[in-house]
Amino acid sequence: MIIDVHSHVYISPKIHSRFGTKPFLSAEEQISIMDSKGVDKAVILPLNNAEAPAEHQSVGEILFICEKYPGRFIPFCNVDPRLPCRPDMICADLFVNLLEQYKALGCKGLGEMACRVFWNDPSLLALLEACSIVGFPVLFHTTTPDENSYGVLDFINLPYLEFVLKKFPNLTMIGHSQAFWSEISGDLKWQDKNSYPVGKVTPGGAVPRLLRNYPNLYADLSAGSGLNALSRDTEHAWSFIDEFHDRLLLGMDYCAIDNDMQHIEWLTDARNRGKITPSAFNKITSGNVSRILNLS
Repeated sequence: MIIDVHSHVYISPKIHSRFGTKPFLSAEEQISIMDSKGVDKAVILPLNNAEAPAEHQSVGEILFICEKYPGRFIPFCNVDPRLPCRPDMICADLFVNLLEQYKALGCKGLGEMACRVFWNDPSLLALLEACSIVGFPVLFHTTTPDENSYGVLDFINLPYLEFVLKKFPNLTMIGHSQAFWSEISGDLKWQDKNSYPVGKVTPGGAVPRLLRNYPNLYADLSAGSGLNALSRDTEHAWSFIDEFHDRLLLGMDYCAIDNDMQHIEWLTDARNRGKITPSAFNKITSGNVSRILNLS
């Protein structure tokens, strides 16, 4: 069993993403990639924050795709924390009611969270509290205030993320993006935080520190950011995977049909050469996500 924890799938995508001149994938295109790479299931992450880099989606569209292709997709929902109209209306109860409905319809989590607000924004804290109550893991994209991009706002060393991890110890958080994975190394410079740093990984990075200190944090290996964090320093990658194989999740994050995400090939090669154990490979490619999403 191989499960991709990070996909964006549409019924009939029309609008080009901000990444290029093509839309994101249709369900048929996504399934063709899954079949070619041996992926059994993929989590669909709807994009509906105002800053989202592609077409906005309703949860209804996600559920329709899952019904049309039974057994291939796992639905997540997405809610913008800025939905409440007045500050005095901001409370977790507003979100709990909505999330409970999505859960009853089969959704397994919330994401990709890409709203451009700080982690300690009252509306976002209310949504995170609701996710904790309902039992929804949250897959997030993070960035910095100076970057013209999407994602929850934070600074170097991820202090605001740590605040949330500490505040909601029962809330499973799944980290993703350049600004998350660049923090694998302790020598990170501000100008490199939203990029794909190269070279040796040095001790003291925020990602390993937070993984050690907060058992509710998981890490999504998808996109160039996740794979780069491993491949930039393979000797470090083997020890990193050995230590955190219970907390890493395979994802690919195709943004166009002609992307060629090599995550499965990289992990398979590492397993075949004895660099990572078969047990670690199985946990990263399916076991961990099955556990946190309570998949049968």
